[in-house]
Amino acid sequence: MDGHEGLLRIGTFSTLSRISVRMLRHYQDHGVLDPAFVDPVSGHRYYRPEQLRDAQLAVLLRDAGFSVESIARLLSPSTDPTEVEEAIDAQRLRLARSREDLQAQCVALDLVNATLRGHPDMTTATVTTLPEMTLATLRRVVPSYADETTLWEEMMPLLEQAGVAFPAAGIAGATFYDSEFRESDPDVEVWIQVTEPFDAVEPLACRTEPARDIVTARMKGGYSQMPAVTSALGAFIAERGLTTAAMFNNYRVSPAQDPDPNNWVTDVCFPIVADPT
Repeated sequence: MDGHEGLLRIGTFSTLSRISVRMLRHYQDHGVLDPAFVDPVSGHRYYRPEQLRDAQLAVLLRDAGFSVESIARLLSPSTDPTEVEEAIDAQRLRLARSREDLQAQCVALDLVNATLRGHPDMTTATVTTLPEMTLATLRRVVPSYADETTLWEEMMPLLEQAGVAFPAAGIAGATFYDSEFRESDPDVEVWIQVTEPFDAVEPLACRTEPARDIVTARMKGGYSQMPAVTSALGAFIAERGLTTAAMFNNYRVSPAQDPDPNNWVTDVCFPIVADPT
């Protein structure tokens, strides 16, 4: 009986597995998928039908980002199934981190475009007076500025428990207390205007913010424009020799209200403080 009885020629195996002949030879060279039989005269390669499962797994592992060396190890009969599961979990974690890095890089590209254009969708910087208001607040050091959203997620059920009421034309925002930009662990406070003082339970707080003069500009659209807006505000502040306190944003239309960044409206503000000199 021929040595290839009941086996599949490499061309047929290639068609069934959707792996090119060239790649099957590459997998053989790296110990991923060895032929069941190689004709000693013609050199033709043959595979068992059961090897189609390993071939499919090899393709899936390749598409999941595993190297050919890792695929060979994971498909080896001597490899413990627990090791395979651990390798898959570790790769999933690496891919999740890579996805976060790619998202951050895409945001950076948006910032590059906005900076190069130099024309953010914003109103002219101006000085105005923000009236006295009562605020419900939640302040904490968070891992990054993007984690401001976690403060809002924590705050909203606390407001509901406190039974607070909100004025019809009330505003909400976030204040950034650090004296400089921080790569990590910024001190952020989220706040929302309420109709009257209330007995707050930590971590929620209530305070009355006095009327104050601010330098402000209204930004329309996504936050990729923020560097250009703050540059314009910085020029306005420097030209007039003003001293300012912690920056804050008033969210007129926030991501929570509308998922489309083109519809976001943000007042970027810097409170004016008296010059100590």
